[in-house]
Amino acid sequence: MSSLEIGPEWDGLISELSAAGAASVQAGLAIASGGNFSARLHESGNVLVTATGAFLNRLTRESFALLSPDGVALTTIRPSSEWRLHHEVFRVRPDANVIMHLHPEVCVALDMLEVPIRQMTLDHVAYIPTIARIPFFPNGSQALASEAGNAMRHADCLVLGNHGCSVLGTTVDDAFRRANNLEQAARMTYNFLVLGDKETEFPPALRATAVHSG
Repeated sequence: MSSLEIGPEWDGLISELSAAGAASVQAGLAIASGGNFSARLHESGNVLVTATGAFLNRLTRESFALLSPDGVALTTIRPSSEWRLHHEVFRVRPDANVIMHLHPEVCVALDMLEVPIRQMTLDHVAYIPTIARIPFFPNGSQALASEAGNAMRHADCLVLGNHGCSVLGTTVDDAFRRANNLEQAARMTYNFLVLGDKETEFPPALRATAVHSG
């Protein structure tokens, strides 16, 4: 089966993922091929994954591979080496439709310094209320996939030690918003540290009211 046999039911998602890839590189969340995206259609359970070596700011229809719910390749396009991570997270999160794996600089740098990322704003608390973390595992490994899956059972946002982050969502916009909020929270945490502040964050007593009504 060739990549041309990815059906028209994927057209909208391919367009959205391509736009998100370009925006991710422009925002500094990834460089070149330093990241990978996936999306799932619940009707079939099949998963679309960016191809190995695909530049996120140059995604086209030929930049995607198609996998079965069991992780079997359905196209001749080779999926990203991180396809196992996507497959495992989808397995444990039936509510997820989109997963983005990115390499945001400040987020990774703070983690390397063992500095927890603080939620500072309403958006941080609303969209990334829980930031999970796992240590380094070789990229593309089953160990990484298994640990990521376990960590994301109850978290929509995960920091991968010395590597990057993974976020999930019900839509492309939903996942992309989480990725941006994570890196903004990391930048704000860094800026506060530069100013000598190691404690300020969104008031815990107000977290219960930190939701968006629409």
